[in-house]
Amino acid sequence: MPSTFVKPEDWKLSGAAKMTDSQRRLLNAVCGDLAAGIVWHGNRLSKDDWRHFLAGTVLGWRMLPGIDRGEGAPGFVMLGRSSLDLTKTDATEAIQLAMHLGDHPEEQGLQCKPVKWCAVVLGAMGFSAADEELAGRFAA
Repeated sequence: MPSTFVKPEDWKLSGAAKMTDSQRRLLNAVCGDLAAGIVWHGNRLSKDDWRHFLAGTVLGWRMLPGIDRGEGAPGFVMLGRSSLDLTKTDATEAIQLAMHLGDHPEEQGLQCKPVKWCAVVLGAMGFSAADEELAGRFAA
């Protein structure tokens, strides 16, 4: 079994302590799968973008107008903490949000197929490659 394998009981945690290594590995895996399979309202996000996006959603980051440097519209800047600041409870919520989004992108108005989860994510959901009904859901 690869060292990145995460069992459901390794990530469905609660508490104010920092997220565990298992939660961090799983969050990175789900973000990589989202990056490969989801276009967020016309924007292709990287794995890191997805991690920041989910952490911002869970941690309640704020968005402010950026500084006008005279180079066109200043855009917006997100203020908040690092995804490394997620607690065990926050990490569980972020992972569950990612999994739900990946399975049901239409609920967010996205014209995408459900994500093909990698073996790490499917294992964390409690499935294995041997589960015939899920064989088509494993990413190549």
